[in-house]
Amino acid sequence: MQAASVLKLPTIFVSVAAYCEPHLHLTIHQLFAKATYPQRIYVGLVDQSEQLNPAWLSQFPARKNINYVGLSPVDSRGVSWARSIAFSLYNDQDYLLQIDSHTLFDPAWDELLIDQLQQLQAAHPKPLISTYPPGFRFDGQGRAVADEPSKSDEIFFIERDPGSVLTADRAVLQFRVVRKRTEPPEVTHLPGFHVGACFLFTTGDFTQQVPYDPYLYFRGEEQSLSLRAHAKGYQVFHPRHNLIPLYHLYKEVGRVVEGQHWHPDMEAKRHTAFGWLQQRSNERTNALFTPGADLGVYGIENPAHLESFCKLSGIDYLGRSAVPVKSDL
Repeated sequence: MQAASVLKLPTIFVSVAAYCEPHLHLTIHQLFAKATYPQRIYVGLVDQSEQLNPAWLSQFPARKNINYVGLSPVDSRGVSWARSIAFSLYNDQDYLLQIDSHTLFDPAWDELLIDQLQQLQAAHPKPLISTYPPGFRFDGQGRAVADEPSKSDEIFFIERDPGSVLTADRAVLQFRVVRKRTEPPEVTHLPGFHVGACFLFTTGDFTQQVPYDPYLYFRGEEQSLSLRAHAKGYQVFHPRHNLIPLYHLYKEVGRVVEGQHWHPDMEAKRHTAFGWLQQRSNERTNALFTPGADLGVYGIENPAHLESFCKLSGIDYLGRSAVPVKSDL
């Protein structure tokens, strides 16, 4: 009599691009420690740091599950460039989770996200769970604590920031989370149009269907992913607060800190100025949202997808005019 076959766990590829990140160890530790099945977690880690291959990594219990690439921060070309390298470390895992390198997790985060995606797949062939997650901070004793330990049933919905408008030569916009209550209240996800790059969960083949544009810099990254995912048939879903199993360390808006790519000390060491990188990125974003532009695999094949995305998002990229944000469901 043959022994019963062991049920194969679905695997998760976690894309992490870190830049001079002081909290990377915390993030990687939490990623595995809080998973129900840590053995199914595989990390593609791009570490842009002046201290590569840190000692903690070589001693990490799950080191064999971490595909590591170390790069000098002086040579870095920005977040999209680093994330494109991280995507290249994908190896046929079933699911993709993309996070930032300063992230905390709730227990059983892996089971919670897989269960959500499977439920959404019953109604849509290619769901994508994403939002800007709740934040965390460090208390007076240096402990990481969630900003909102008690979670609500509000949907974390992403919309265009009403103060951010299109112009004839600029398609880059800013976005924000608004909290929405649903009717009926048992609704757990709302369809949206915009992804949050710091929390994105879907099937692993997204890395092949929507490869990261390495020529983008910072702003425009999420708009590129959102339009191109739409063109490939993905539907963004924003989850309820109590279904978001992770937390993000947000930086103060307008404040330049050491961990930012454009910090003056690091900028002085580079041969390629971040201003030029962002200008090139802006031009590519403008081209992406202009019918007829050819960006190869980093563009869209059918201009009709841009028109349908404009209708979905309520943003008139074709006319380059500001459209009021709809506040009701």
